[in-house]
Amino acid sequence: MTKKITKKELKQIKHLKSEIEMLKKQVENLDYVVTTDTVKGSTPYFPYIERNIKITGIDYKDYNRRLKRLQRMFRRRIEELMDLVEQANEYIGSIEDSLMRQILTLRYINGLTWEQVAASIGGNNTADSVRKAAERFLAKG
Repeated sequence: MTKKITKKELKQIKHLKSEIEMLKKQVENLDYVVTTDTVKGSTPYFPYIERNIKITGIDYKDYNRRLKRLQRMFRRRIEELMDLVEQANEYIGSIEDSLMRQILTLRYINGLTWEQVAASIGGNNTADSVRKAAERFLAKG
C-alpha cells in the first residue's frame, strides 16, 4: 500500500525546486574574498632597511569553506526533493482515476499553473474545475 501524501507535501515540491535554483545561483555567484595584509621586509642590499610591505590576495581557504557549505546544502535539498518526488509519483501512480493522476502530476510534479493544467487536459475543463477536483480528491484522502 502506497503512503498517502498530503497537499502540503505536494506543494513542498515546488518550494524545494525554487530553493534548489536559489542555491545554484548562490554557488554560481560566489565571489572570492580579497584579503590584504602587511609583512615586514627589507631591501636585498646594504643598508638593510626594514619596512612594511602591503600584500593583497585571494582568501581561497574562506572561498572553499563557503563553497563546500553551499554544495552540502544543495546536495541535501536535491536528496530531499528526489525523495519527495518519488513518494509523490508512487502515490499518484496508485490513484485509479486517470484524470486525477494527470491533474496531480501536471500541477505538483511538473509545476504547471491551474490554467496550464486545464489547457493540457482539455475537454472544456477550466482552471477552477481542475483545482476543485484536485482539492476534493486530496481532502477525501
